[in-house]
Amino acid sequence: MITPLLTFSLITHVILGIVAVAASYAVWLELLKKSPSLSFLKKSSLISFFSYLLSWLSGGYYYVVYYGDIQKPKIIAGAYPWAHKIFTEAKEHIFLFLPFTALALLLILWKAGGDLPQNELLRKGAVFLAATITVIGILIALAGIIISGATR
Repeated sequence: MITPLLTFSLITHVILGIVAVAASYAVWLELLKKSPSLSFLKKSSLISFFSYLLSWLSGGYYYVVYYGDIQKPKIIAGAYPWAHKIFTEAKEHIFLFLPFTALALLLILWKAGGDLPQNELLRKGAVFLAATITVIGILIALAGIIISGATR
């Protein structure tokens, strides 16, 4: 049975996931500017990190309390068992990297962000990391949509 707390955790998971992807995308785009705003980068990376982390925790709660015992067997027995076997399994393992990579980007921007204008290698690395985080976040969101569709 879906309780208000489960509903809240699922909604929190989805909304914070969207916020996290948007914030990491904002960091990516800002880093591509000729003169990026360090203040904006710091704030956006902080939002990205905490949003990925809290989305991870709220999704984990939903999975442990509800999905694993109730929804997972329905999906596996249903018309789209591959939705769990491929997308949920991949999502569970790949998503683990997002809070940690977002934390790495946050630390880079907070500790060495002032060096971005003169350190092209640092800037390119930060751009690559922000792009990777954003693309993985988008793919994880799409996997969630597929999984949700398989439960119907």
